[in-house]
Amino acid sequence: MLIKLDWSKHPLLKRSLPAVLVTLPLGSSLGYTGKASAKDMQMSSGMHHASSKKHHDDSHAHMTGHNAKSGHHNHDMDDDNGNMGSATENIHVTSAMSAGDRKMHEVMMKTSRFGDVVTGKEAQEQQFTTLNDYSYKVPGFRPNTTTPHYSRMSIRGLGQPLSGSAGIGYLSETAFSVDNVTWLQPDYQAGDWSNISSFEIGYGPGGTAGGHNSDVGVISIMTALPSFKRSTQYEQTVGNYGHTIEKLDSTGSIVRGHLAYRITGYYDNANGWIHDILNGKRYQNINRGGVRAQLLATEENYTDRFIFSYNGSSEYSQYGESAGTGGASAPIGDSVLVYGNGRYAGSYAATLASRLNKSVLTYNPYRPALADPGKERSNVYTASNELNYHIGRNTLTSISAMGLFSGVNSGTTDNQNVWIGTGGEMDDYGVQGSQEIRLASPQEDKIAWTVGLYGVDNSAWNRMHHTAFGTDAAAWYSRPAAVTGLTQWEKNYNTNIQAAIFAQTVIHVNNKFSLTLGLRNSYDIQKFNNKFEVGYVPGTAYSYDQQRQALMAAGAGGDARTGLQRNDHDGVTAIINPKYQLNKNTMFYILIGHGDKTVSANGNSVPINEYNSTTKQYTFYGWSPYFSKPTTSWDYEGGVKTMSFNGQLVSNANFYWNDLYNYQTNRVYNYYLSNGDLANVSYMGNAPHARLYGVELSESLTPDFIPGLNIHASGAWQQVRYVKYNGAPAPTSYAYSGGSSTVDESGQSLPGIPSFTFNIGANYEHPVGAIFSNFLTSRQHRAAWLQRAFTAFGYINEAWWSRNRLTDPLAAHQFYQRSYSILNAGIGLRTADQNFSVTLWAKNLLDARPWTGYSPGSASSPESVDLTQQGPRYFGATMHMGF
Repeated sequence: MLIKLDWSKHPLLKRSLPAVLVTLPLGSSLGYTGKASAKDMQMSSGMHHASSKKHHDDSHAHMTGHNAKSGHHNHDMDDDNGNMGSATENIHVTSAMSAGDRKMHEVMMKTSRFGDVVTGKEAQEQQFTTLNDYSYKVPGFRPNTTTPHYSRMSIRGLGQPLSGSAGIGYLSETAFSVDNVTWLQPDYQAGDWSNISSFEIGYGPGGTAGGHNSDVGVISIMTALPSFKRSTQYEQTVGNYGHTIEKLDSTGSIVRGHLAYRITGYYDNANGWIHDILNGKRYQNINRGGVRAQLLATEENYTDRFIFSYNGSSEYSQYGESAGTGGASAPIGDSVLVYGNGRYAGSYAATLASRLNKSVLTYNPYRPALADPGKERSNVYTASNELNYHIGRNTLTSISAMGLFSGVNSGTTDNQNVWIGTGGEMDDYGVQGSQEIRLASPQEDKIAWTVGLYGVDNSAWNRMHHTAFGTDAAAWYSRPAAVTGLTQWEKNYNTNIQAAIFAQTVIHVNNKFSLTLGLRNSYDIQKFNNKFEVGYVPGTAYSYDQQRQALMAAGAGGDARTGLQRNDHDGVTAIINPKYQLNKNTMFYILIGHGDKTVSANGNSVPINEYNSTTKQYTFYGWSPYFSKPTTSWDYEGGVKTMSFNGQLVSNANFYWNDLYNYQTNRVYNYYLSNGDLANVSYMGNAPHARLYGVELSESLTPDFIPGLNIHASGAWQQVRYVKYNGAPAPTSYAYSGGSSTVDESGQSLPGIPSFTFNIGANYEHPVGAIFSNFLTSRQHRAAWLQRAFTAFGYINEAWWSRNRLTDPLAAHQFYQRSYSILNAGIGLRTADQNFSVTLWAKNLLDARPWTGYSPGSASSPESVDLTQQGPRYFGATMHMGF
């Protein structure tokens, strides 16, 4: 919800609200809903902080009224010399532009990097809830939303660990920021993201203007600010699968002109779309809720914004959802693993019959038969405070934040009504505290600058119970001591502490050329401590050592401790970003960036135990490496932004070439258990050299001859390859006697990344007047309401992904996910003041269900996949009311 505010009624607010210091460079966008003027193409240098005056306007824009129709924006941003003029003098902030539209306008036409933006209005009208919805609009962005702990977002193919090593010590190549605060653990990404102002991606190395550093880009969400005009908005959604969403948003003044509040809450519930044939449970259900409470204080020389948020969920989200991290659990057939020597690994169905005298019940991935299902429970709390204070012409900003999460998860993914107990979950807990202080000059200065300090302490704990034996474990492993309830506890602790200093300057050489220079020095301390403990079951006939041996026979760690381990790293991030304005309609830019990613700690490092065939006992052999090496990257990008047909068509094109040295990726050590089952130890290692390169396009058309219509299209061609990786872990097809443990994957592409992504969509709105004015005229209290003018609107969007390989490039058996598309559409009717609307909508109209991961199985596991992260076809109706 966006509130209209007349500046003339709030002179104190107009004088005092300073700059929101955006911490990352921005670039082009998709879906811009207003045509441009030639003057707008005289772009200000992007991805830099605004002046204190401009922050006043940005904050005001968050609180302005409803978005106007396409083509009615007043963009008077630049002076006649092509430099950004005084914001309060030149920017005409009216009800025609919301804060999200202003952000899109800035990214689409002014900044000197490529980027993408989805506005809050678009997200609300098209029923966006989780981060998955935004991937339909932004090519190259994959949120990988599965369980709260494993939902690590990727940009241009990087950010999500390929397999196995997704523990708490892994740091992503991407950064995730909410209201200028970077959150490091994926748990903070969970929940529905409602009532946002804008969703934005900035590509390339980040951190030279504040926040946490990143190699390939930053995902940034800005939520709606409090307003001084009182308003309450309620929204109710109903749909198939028993889907219901309730949202409430209330904002207003506490102390007129000085203190405002906003409270936003939601509850989202739906039945699962995967039906268990044994117990009747429905997996991949939705059961979550959250609240965000804000205070905004404004005075003559400062503004202060405090935010508290909570997101909680309790869902059956574990089955079939590992996002390609190595835990594919939805069966599609008997094992198809054939070793490189031509020998068949063996039939899972035959193994099940010989060990347990049971038959396979299902190979339907959507109709499992789980013996011990459990829920994923998550609670996430965050609090932040942003203070902006004027010191003369400059602005001092302080951003303080604290976050806390906990997830208590239970159950296993054992299928076929077999309860072995080796597909279990983990409990995770974490706390993060950060502080950022920066000082910025007005960004319209000839030489504009930002300097600052950043510090973060991110600590997390795992209490894993991946192995928790069930009633079939003893027979399966031929270990009588594998008694029910015997659990391998893996207690992992990891903390990452970073202290950084950063500086960025924008030199406006003349009205055509500007140069942005940025530099950051970060010092990171990584610590971790792993403890493997035997959850001994007393009162049985088996001793502690016998039960410990039974756990190690199942591939668990037994009883071992790493002790406290530490790694220190000093890294540099830098950018050179020139921009040249060829004419009023064309701008070129170049970006050269050096990124740095500190080491990842192997928080899920597992002890390697050797088996003695004579004594039939396991003994501790050693640990996989405690830390990976740090990654450095060199990013080269060039792009052009153009405007045609009197601002009706805005085009953006970008080329990038990014070399990553010591790219952090999964390493696997394969070995056999005493019963012949294949097992492995995963850890985070390095590939000496990886490369990603591609082309990105974004187009927006707002034709004058069809008022109210906006057509947007964007696409990307991307390649992610190993340049040098001659010590890569061999795929499971090499795990035979005499097979190599490593292979050379130099020149091979990474799995699970489509080469082409594309989306095209259209939004249309048309005033239809007071179409209900002749109804129920005898009832005066209803007749007044029906005299309101209405606007009809509709949208359609198709996102398409090309065929991609889900297996290791050198695996004997290759498996591909064929190309697919997600089609969303909706139609609706709203009042001209936008205080009432009704929308009929559909998501994934074609019911596409792409798979995201694959395993060929083995003699002890079936051929399996990871299921879609988008969900099935959803449709419903939404009613929105304002008071």
